[in-house]
Amino acid sequence: MEQYITIDELKAHLIIDHDVDDLYLNDLIIVAQSSVERTLQRPLEELVDDNKLNPSIKHAIKIVAAGLYANREPVAFANPVPVPYTLDYLLQPYIKYR
Repeated sequence: MEQYITIDELKAHLIIDHDVDDLYLNDLIIVAQSSVERTLQRPLEELVDDNKLNPSIKHAIKIVAAGLYANREPVAFANPVPVPYTLDYLLQPYIKYR
């Protein structure tokens, strides 16, 4: 699978300045991209234009990966509330309905 987000881009998004988690971050990028593809019901390659993935889709991948990095366990101890105008807002225009 081609990766559209680099580890350095995700580290900048997460404000990480060490290399300890690089392998883990790489795995999160793969998982996040797969998750976004499932949400959109289409391969990311279909959204590439001039060899670049749409910036909204790239940001959505970063949001998913960051969420997985911050919440490494399946249980939340706070009352999570979705942030408006983030993941769903970024992906909605690109969902391919069958």
